[in-house]
Amino acid sequence: MRKLPAAAQEERRRQVIGLRQAGMTYAEVAAQVGLSATGVLNICQRYAERGAAGLKTGPRGPEPGHGRFLSAKQEATARGLIRRHTPDELDLPFALWSRAAVRELIWQRFGVRLAVRTMGTYLARWGFTARRLG
Repeated sequence: MRKLPAAAQEERRRQVIGLRQAGMTYAEVAAQVGLSATGVLNICQRYAERGAAGLKTGPRGPEPGHGRFLSAKQEATARGLIRRHTPDELDLPFALWSRAAVRELIWQRFGVRLAVRTMGTYLARWGFTARRLG
């Protein structure tokens, strides 16, 4: 079901509700629509709790900002330091800004150790590219 487009998922959920209202058991509905009995039960519970709105497909994945290691204030501070200073001005052993240099800056300023790969994700989010750091 996850691989189906949102409209197809919603249609499948409507089918489940229609078959249940017609008197079929969870197992019978599951066999007919190609879902597990637990999946059918979950759809029926969502429908009972929220009505037709429970059949809609919601956004997937974590909410924006969830799971970040730095707070918004820390991110803003780091971005400002990168824009206004060179690494050697901040007593970092680097001549130019790189993922490793920014990683070291964050470790020194905030006590947060990030992987170099994670640092690349932060830099991309902040609008810094390999050609332009600053």
